[in-house]
Amino acid sequence: MKKHIGFTVLLVPILSFACSLFPSFSRAEATPTFDYIFTPSTVVLKIDPASLPDAQAGVEYKVDLRVSDNVTPVDGVSISSGELPAGLELVFVDGEDGAKISGVPRQAGTYTFTVFVGCKGTMVSGQTLEKEFQIVVKE
Repeated sequence: MKKHIGFTVLLVPILSFACSLFPSFSRAEATPTFDYIFTPSTVVLKIDPASLPDAQAGVEYKVDLRVSDNVTPVDGVSISSGELPAGLELVFVDGEDGAKISGVPRQAGTYTFTVFVGCKGTMVSGQTLEKEFQIVVKE
């Protein structure tokens, strides 16, 4: 049986050279730990307009809801309670800081609903807001 001493003799200097170029290969290093403390934003979201204009049954209605004072982008806008008048819808478009209420209301009445706004979080929950609105639909 032959021994391959020549291979071993060549391999040892190559490994020694590689370890000198890349010292992390030659010794174990501790994984760094980070003591980040992420705290939620204390900035309060705002939504405009503060109140919604009246609507008229059978007539096109459109209002832009604009969110401001957000630290991160708005992640969603939805209705958390109550309902819009039949014929109207709330639409959030990803990438915009707000939403639109639009459509043609079908029936007169007073409609109260709550809009929920949520922002994206970065290692913590994002900012949120709930605001009650009212739309009066006239005949």
